[in-house]
Amino acid sequence: MCIVLTDPEHAGGRQVLYVPIITARGKFDHTCILEKGDHRFIRHTSSVHYAMMGQRAEAHLLKVGNMDEPLRPDVLERILKGAKKSPYSPPWAKRLLAGE
Repeated sequence: MCIVLTDPEHAGGRQVLYVPIITARGKFDHTCILEKGDHRFIRHTSSVHYAMMGQRAEAHLLKVGNMDEPLRPDVLERILKGAKKSPYSPPWAKRLLAGE
């Protein structure tokens, strides 16, 4: 599962920033933990995998996934704050989120 963090307009209308969600087992980034109830696709304790943030065309993400159910605003805010805080977030992604 991936979470889209930016609006296509934010990245020039072509690309969106996304971040994968992984099961919280073994070694994982503890910056932002998601629990069952944070979104219907979260069924167990999960971690936002900031190290693997990436950019893709919105059209590609629409083809491969379900983008019709947004996150609750409080959950999205936690994920965005974590992206700025995590030591694993790529510097380019932090700059993008900061609007640079």
